[in-house]
Amino acid sequence: MTNLIITRGVPGCGKTTRAKRWVADCPAYRARLNRDDLRETLHAGYHGDVTEAQVTAVQHAGVLALLRSGVSVIVDDTNRNPATLTALRLLGALAGVEVVVWDMTNVPVDTCVARDKARGERGERCVGEDVIRRMHARFMAEQEGNRQ
Repeated sequence: MTNLIITRGVPGCGKTTRAKRWVADCPAYRARLNRDDLRETLHAGYHGDVTEAQVTAVQHAGVLALLRSGVSVIVDDTNRNPATLTALRLLGALAGVEVVVWDMTNVPVDTCVARDKARGERGERCVGEDVIRRMHARFMAEQEGNRQ
């Protein structure tokens, strides 16, 4: 069965690691579309809001095309913004597939910070402790607001 998986969580929570493993288990029928990777491919990195509409257009077109061709897709971004979730869910609906959310916001923030720091030490892309802690606080506030 073809489906769209959407991850939610801060950097370092394991979204991409889990997504890459999921794709590797069945690469002929699974694909991963990540905004950071698309930014690098399209524009050699992040350039602020000036190029984000292009990144979104390519990601959404890719998601829809893959789903319609019978390939399941995972979008392993933070996906914190409710409008982003709505847009991705709509793509799943347009393709007639099940949409599944992998909520990874329960990973301890200190674990995420340590993983991000280790990436930086290996020379890989990292976002820094302050960014992770701010994002984590926003996720937690949203979850608390949803419980009330």
